[in-house]
Amino acid sequence: MIGAKFSIKYWDRSSWVSYFKDDVLPLYSSSLTTSGLWKELEKRAHGRLLSEVVKETPSLEQVFVGGTSPPDKYEEGSLAMVYKKLFGTSVKLREYYFLKKLDKEPRTPCSVEKTIVIDYVDHIATLLERAIARACELGLLAHSEVQSAREGSKAFIDEVLAEPAKVSEKFAEFLNRACDFTIACNEHTRFVWYLRKAHKKYIREACPELLKPEVFKFVQELLGLREFAVPRVEDEEIAELYTIYSFDHAIEARYVPSGPFVIDGIETSGFEGYFKGEMLPRTYEAYKSVGGCLCRVNELIWGLFNRCGSELGLIVEGGAPNPFREWLNITSNLPPPDRSWCELNLNSYEGLSLFDEFFPHILIGRCELIKRDGKFEVIQVRW
Repeated sequence: MIGAKFSIKYWDRSSWVSYFKDDVLPLYSSSLTTSGLWKELEKRAHGRLLSEVVKETPSLEQVFVGGTSPPDKYEEGSLAMVYKKLFGTSVKLREYYFLKKLDKEPRTPCSVEKTIVIDYVDHIATLLERAIARACELGLLAHSEVQSAREGSKAFIDEVLAEPAKVSEKFAEFLNRACDFTIACNEHTRFVWYLRKAHKKYIREACPELLKPEVFKFVQELLGLREFAVPRVEDEEIAELYTIYSFDHAIEARYVPSGPFVIDGIETSGFEGYFKGEMLPRTYEAYKSVGGCLCRVNELIWGLFNRCGSELGLIVEGGAPNPFREWLNITSNLPPPDRSWCELNLNSYEGLSLFDEFFPHILIGRCELIKRDGKFEVIQVRW
């Protein structure tokens, strides 16, 4: 598979229409449902007494206490535990059962705190919304289709609020769509991922149709593909073959003295955790291009399943899958590089030779070519 030609018709507009309709838009809708459900719970219950919440929406009592038992026990697989771990909902169970035993109203305060799961879902929804907006600009999606997805999401939220046990079904749908979106499963997403740092030599070998001016222009406009590095070497043919293209993803980093790393303008405490999606900045990512957004969403899905396996396991019988591990298994036939870091002078034949050596690892995502403090270097960041 590594470096193989693609079976998708990446040169065909209708192929990308199908991708956005069948893969991107459904994941966006599911992420809106999950994120929107948390917002509704926070709006209706946070800081209020459970007795007041239940008077307005009786079904929400199950969100906070469903499957629990006195004095303060969460039974294994209980509905309240699912909501607590995924959506940060809680009440003082001992207080609740004490008041219920005395036949009093459950005047115990509700709490709805944002969880790491919801942080991930919010990031994913935000980046997919940017990609979808560009798809609409290019006519790959109709605004009515996006609006329909949003309305469907709102209907699902109302459905779950009325019948809280349905949360497992809706959240499992989000997880399935997220897995199906990643590079281990989705060839369109993998095509975008492989173009993160692709030179013309690779494009000629793996996706030759992309060399046609009209195809390149379409893909460039859609994904935000642009020149990242143009070698200044004497041989013009080699310079052209090794011209590298990229999106606004993992292109530049710098050190801040006595401070954090800055990657693509985002402060982070280290490379590896950030690029594996296991580290979420406080603010939303700065990625604007479709290619950058989709690559980052792939990383965030990796991070969600890696960091939140126990929480997701409450939904998935037998334990949650791990799309990052699936990708490692798929690419396991490529031995690791001899070194984990290398500075490259892309204006020399020696530097281009080193780039050739690292390129298969860059392609699959084990390594990343990045410009740090004005110099190009390859770093091993994901595994």
